[in-house]
Amino acid sequence: RKIAALAVTAALLLPICGCASVFDEEYLSVSDYEYARPTPGDDGAIPVTSYTTLRLAISNLVTAHADSGTLDFRNYSGESISDDLAAACNSVSRETALGSYSVDYISYDITTVVAYSEAEVYIYYKRSQEEIDSIINVSTSRDLYDCIEAAVERMSPGLVVLVSATDVGEDEAADYVIEAYMDYPLSCVVRPSASVNVYSGLGMQRIYEISINYPGNEADLEQMHGQLNESAARLAARVTSEGDAYMALQAASLLIEQCVSDSGGGHTAWDALVSGRADSEGMALAYKALCDTIGIECTVVEGRLDRTEHYWNIVTLEGDSYHVDTSRASELGFANTFLKSDAEMWGGYWWDIAEYPECVGPLSYSSLMSEPEE
Repeated sequence: RKIAALAVTAALLLPICGCASVFDEEYLSVSDYEYARPTPGDDGAIPVTSYTTLRLAISNLVTAHADSGTLDFRNYSGESISDDLAAACNSVSRETALGSYSVDYISYDITTVVAYSEAEVYIYYKRSQEEIDSIINVSTSRDLYDCIEAAVERMSPGLVVLVSATDVGEDEAADYVIEAYMDYPLSCVVRPSASVNVYSGLGMQRIYEISINYPGNEADLEQMHGQLNESAARLAARVTSEGDAYMALQAASLLIEQCVSDSGGGHTAWDALVSGRADSEGMALAYKALCDTIGIECTVVEGRLDRTEHYWNIVTLEGDSYHVDTSRASELGFANTFLKSDAEMWGGYWWDIAEYPECVGPLSYSSLMSEPEE
């Protein structure tokens, strides 16, 4: 009997072990979510059956920028239509990004039709249909930066962006404008300023209303833009070295010939390349502009030198990054300012290491000088 019992137990365990092996590997199945929008009846009324569908119906009216809509509560499962309707109107107008941005207020009238109730909802807007249509819809914070970058590149006066999921605040969004300016010194010739209003609700969705201001009038900025690009192209054409490291060095050398480094000089690439006198910010932006023109990857670094605000560059050559400070090259020489590592910069310089590439490459100015340029 013991042998028989053991055999039965083993037989029962076999299928269990076999089933367990099916779940040894993980898998993921993804399919698009399709929201079934309520279909209005013959009389145009939108059927609502729960608080969720009630809120969605009002939200859809706002999305469509409709002035009014009729809701059919024939099959509504909630306990109080009046209370739920008041809560849903407040939620859509105050607790959603689009509602906060576009809706002034929502009112309604409830009417009893024989054995059921209908409600006429009236929506009053503080934004026009054109303003709503101009909203740019994106998914992430990175997409928000890309939109701001594109606006700054063409010197647009502003934009409105709806982001599906983000926690970026007003100050951070305003900082994106300055980052974009630093990334495109040949496009935006003057440092802009920005004001940002954020409209949000209970979720992660946000609407960013961004106003961008540029010093000077449009005609002057257009003229400066042409002068800057012409000067950068003319100087870049004189870079005749072969190899990225030697090209980066020659570009730095030409820049300090073209521009006098002066802490009281201008702050822009235009000041450095056209006017011929600029501070560390102007020099760094000008070097970035030259590197962009000749195809060298380059970043403007915002940091400090001896506790004073200071700007310089990080160039990336063959996958490795290095510090370059053109504003101090005339005074200290390239041996102390070109292709420097993080370790060599620490002490006098400070920067946010999380924001910029690590600089630990094998090249140096002395190594370039010790081997002949091809």
